[in-house]
Amino acid sequence: MNRTVFCRIRSIVCLLLLILALMAATACAPTATTEDDTPDPSETYWLDMNTDYPAPDGLPEGEGKRVKVILLLGQSNATGSSITAYLQKNIPAEQFTRYEEGFDSVLINYCLDDHNATSNGQFVPVDLTCGATTGFFGPEVGMAEVLSEAYPDETVYVLKYTMSGYSLHHHWLCSGKRGSVYEACMAFLTTRLDYMREHGYIPAVEAICWMQGESDTTEFKASHYYDNQVAFASYLREDLASYAPEGGIRFIDAGISNSPYCEPAYSAVNEAKERFSKLSPLNLYFSTIDLGFTIHKEPEGEPDWGHYDSVCELELGRVFGRMAVEVMGGE
Repeated sequence: MNRTVFCRIRSIVCLLLLILALMAATACAPTATTEDDTPDPSETYWLDMNTDYPAPDGLPEGEGKRVKVILLLGQSNATGSSITAYLQKNIPAEQFTRYEEGFDSVLINYCLDDHNATSNGQFVPVDLTCGATTGFFGPEVGMAEVLSEAYPDETVYVLKYTMSGYSLHHHWLCSGKRGSVYEACMAFLTTRLDYMREHGYIPAVEAICWMQGESDTTEFKASHYYDNQVAFASYLREDLASYAPEGGIRFIDAGISNSPYCEPAYSAVNEAKERFSKLSPLNLYFSTIDLGFTIHKEPEGEPDWGHYDSVCELELGRVFGRMAVEVMGGE
């Protein structure tokens, strides 16, 4: 081999090594990829999340009391983007008044959409004001209704952390690892759980209620949803192990709708969710499509195709609540 040829080969090898090094260094770079791996400037892998969570306050001393904690995580249908005024029109007045007054035995601490709406670090009774913004509510209302009936002599605690419009593939996780949204969520959860423990409670994270997937319905993201869900649940259980009840933390997963916003791959996401539920008796799944949940009635004439109609959002919470009660051994 003459010297010229050797030098050219060496240059090519060096260039390839440089390319591989750059690829490794940018595995979690701030640009996402579309199905054909072309950079998409509209999405980012790593978000600059606000993890400044005010210290909780206001709970009486726990005095060694064991308490049930349920996590509500996900995107906008978990955040609460259903219209309160339509709920008022569609249910009996006395029932709506009960939701307005709130549930003193089910306390929630929440941070939504990177501090867009919060309970200011406090544990407050679940009512109709814990959604995305004024005039909207989330599944915690139906959950609280069920939990208060199942455990009339106890206080149950809900920790709610959501990021509307963000994907499991790009944001909760990053290249299959803990992503920026996941890390911000975990900081929120551990701040609240540590506070409870420091004030004499023995909190047990009984269940994680997961309402997410609409932002993973491109064919590329959906093809990774199962593996991502396996990793995601594993990380949660690992990082919350010191708060797990005997037998482990349950993962209750809601299927997503067949809204036009969830085309083309909502069925692939739901299939991944159902497949994940069969891995362990600790994993549970229910289909919102099979339950007849609608997304096309409200607002009248100009429906919000991305979010469940008010009565269905209420029922979403009830299903989460009933499944949680069932796995916790309640009545």
